[in-house]
Amino acid sequence: MATNPSAFDKDFGYLLPFLDKVAAAAAELPEGSAREELTRLMAEEKVRWQRARELLRGAAGTVVDSGAAPRALARSSADEVHETAPSPSGLTVGSLKSVGSVNPPRRR
Repeated sequence: MATNPSAFDKDFGYLLPFLDKVAAAAAELPEGSAREELTRLMAEEKVRWQRARELLRGAAGTVVDSGAAPRALARSSADEVHETAPSPSGLTVGSLKSVGSVNPPRRR
């Protein structure tokens, strides 16, 4: 990971205007609920990315004070929020390589 927070300035320079362009395009969508949803999604994303930028620049983080670990959320659609599946333990069953790739056939 980069130790210099300004290493991300160029990326944020592209990302934030891109989110603005998507939000502007949302305003032109003919279907009202799609227009509202996309506008809301872009506003939420912009806030998240601006906060990420602040944190990279040294802003203090906020601590979850509930005593419980924060829940990971995922959206199946913009209107439904669900908890994500538990993270895998990192253990796997069986080989990650296919049997044929371990010892390729020799040419004669």
